[in-house]
Amino acid sequence: MSYDLRENNLGGLSVIKDTNNELVATPHNFINLYDYAMHYQPELIPDLVYANGKGSILGFLRATAGSTGRGYESDMIQHAEVNRLHNSISGVTIVNNEFSCPKPHNLRVNDVIKLSDGENEYQAIVSQIVSKTKFIALNDAVGAFPTKAVTVNADFSSRFLKGDKGFKEGRHWKPTIFTNYSHIFKEYYGISDSDLAHRTWINTPEGPRWFSMEMERTNTLYDNKNELTFLTHERADDNAESTKAGFAQGMNGVIPIIETRGNISNDFIESVEDLSNMALRLKQQGTCRELTLWMGHTQMAKIRKLASSINASFVNGSNYGAFNNSKDMALNLDFVSIFVDGVQFHFVSWAILDDPTLLGATNFDKTSFAYVAVPSGNTFVTENGNTVSKPYLELRYRKNNLVNREKEVKFFGKFGQQVEDDKSYVTYLTEGTVDLTAANNFFVGRKSDTFYL
Repeated sequence: MSYDLRENNLGGLSVIKDTNNELVATPHNFINLYDYAMHYQPELIPDLVYANGKGSILGFLRATAGSTGRGYESDMIQHAEVNRLHNSISGVTIVNNEFSCPKPHNLRVNDVIKLSDGENEYQAIVSQIVSKTKFIALNDAVGAFPTKAVTVNADFSSRFLKGDKGFKEGRHWKPTIFTNYSHIFKEYYGISDSDLAHRTWINTPEGPRWFSMEMERTNTLYDNKNELTFLTHERADDNAESTKAGFAQGMNGVIPIIETRGNISNDFIESVEDLSNMALRLKQQGTCRELTLWMGHTQMAKIRKLASSINASFVNGSNYGAFNNSKDMALNLDFVSIFVDGVQFHFVSWAILDDPTLLGATNFDKTSFAYVAVPSGNTFVTENGNTVSKPYLELRYRKNNLVNREKEVKFFGKFGQQVEDDKSYVTYLTEGTVDLTAANNFFVGRKSDTFYL
């Protein structure tokens, strides 16, 4: 084959041959490689390859967080969630006919209750209210109440005689207020003006655009740190040394919120029974019936073994169906979805958990997440006195009609605004937080079997 000098390089970029010193690098004609591919040549996205990968870990929040575009203006965000409709009280003790409760019972005279001691069930009618945690109830059957602690279903029924007046006290539900705080991220890239020739110009349908490899890496690192912060950052304690020293406390990310208000587990999911337990927990917690589990290599492999063992080839093994194979058909051994006990589980491989410079690093590979499970769809919360539908997980950024701090990139020096120093630089700033609704529908599991004691 004869020598063939191509017009485009392997990145698909058409190199400009002669600028005639007429192209000036400004913030308006800056572009990064990913944006170039997204806008003009999507087929090049898989080819943006570096020795160990581009390094971008974006994906989890982009895929799971709702993009409502809602901003906030204060230093914190709040939403209210209304808890259970029915009042069930465990650990209630009975002496004669007096019931003592570990929390307010909210009962009234003429309320009918059900109670269970784990072996038998009883029914009684409330005859007198002693205090917020004590009441007198009379057995509806002949015999005595149990002597051991019982669970009381306080919202069961009521009974009245003909002509009796009804209740004078109604039910009131006090919403639980959840708060998260504003978090400011920053980054910086600087270069001496004598090195500005390192930028590269490329042609686009909208005219010449320039990019810088180092700025490209800085931008990717910045986005990654934002993702890690939204995901795992823990707000510094009020009495922590860092707080006392005057440093910002920041926000609570997705994982700390789940660990505080959601569901946690040790070790890996390995059996259908494990998934069944998660399905039962979802039914106990709310209305969500669809979960997406983001998981690392080891947990993904265990899901494969879990699912393949159901279609067992051994004698007396269960078989849940068959497929038609051919000599041209590849065998796909991974399972992307399993329906168990009324709940749909989806499985997604998450590279960040296996990256040896991130959560797959030495020691972290033993303590970090086996999986993070996120509910699908929307739920309802109360904001500013109104009930609104919103995603279970939402990223929000500080903005109003004057500013938008989702991602402020400012250029100085030869890039943009003039500075006295013989250098040019770029600053990055984001101010935002994460809003997790109905966290009791989320799950996080750790690889260690003793992480959550």
